[in-house]
Amino acid sequence: MASSKITAGNTEIISLTDIEMQFPWPAFFPNVPMGELEEYRDLYPASWGDIGFKTDAGCYAVRSEGKTILIDTGLGPGPHEMLRGATGDLVNDMKSKGVPPDDVDVVLHTHLHPDHVGWNMSGDAPTFPNARYYAPQADWDFFNAALAANPQMGQVIPLNDMGRLELYDGEITITSEVTTLATPGHTPGHCSVLVNSGGEKVLIAGDLAHHPAQVDRPEWSAAFDMDADGASATRKKMLDRLVEEGHVAAFCHFPGDGFGHIAESGGKRVFQAL
Repeated sequence: MASSKITAGNTEIISLTDIEMQFPWPAFFPNVPMGELEEYRDLYPASWGDIGFKTDAGCYAVRSEGKTILIDTGLGPGPHEMLRGATGDLVNDMKSKGVPPDDVDVVLHTHLHPDHVGWNMSGDAPTFPNARYYAPQADWDFFNAALAANPQMGQVIPLNDMGRLELYDGEITITSEVTTLATPGHTPGHCSVLVNSGGEKVLIAGDLAHHPAQVDRPEWSAAFDMDADGASATRKKMLDRLVEEGHVAAFCHFPGDGFGHIAESGGKRVFQAL
């Protein structure tokens, strides 16, 4: 049964949901034949919606060494025209799970796509008033070079202007139990987050993969992967590591709370939800 909260050693990891999303299959996986996608329908029925790929904008909160670390901030309050006027609910979900915005010490972005930065600001003020924000340097450089095409940077640039944003490159340590890992491809600076405490590990994978079928087909890249070949290579490398080490992974766009193991079953690699 899915759970919104797990522990790894002395840490606590809480799954959060901002908003449900659906995309037509050809728009999300334009190079994947529909017949091949259909092979995974029975295995992952929760990823099928009435118009195509069903997912959500997920985030995670990690409590480690007295700090509350929010990983990504969803799509934002909206209403979102592309989602038929739907609105985001991250802040309410956080409060309902015991993570009020004032408690957040660090906001750590895996990357700077719109569905990962949307609640950074509330009007002219940071949504998480006591937090230091972190963003990948390579994403900052890339998206700032084309601001007209990347309006989501309006949720990031003001933090830098306020002195609240720290840009990072590759691996950094947030606490002795929480570090980033460079996993580029989806975006130039995309990072995952490794929680390592008391001999237990959880990889918070960001957008390393979007659909659970990709654990078996890492060569499938979503339309939003900016470097499709690079994303596929990184995905395969990290999935191999997850299978070898056997620890839990958390994927922002997988069904439910996104927690699970990668395992070999029936000649396939499968995502087994906790």
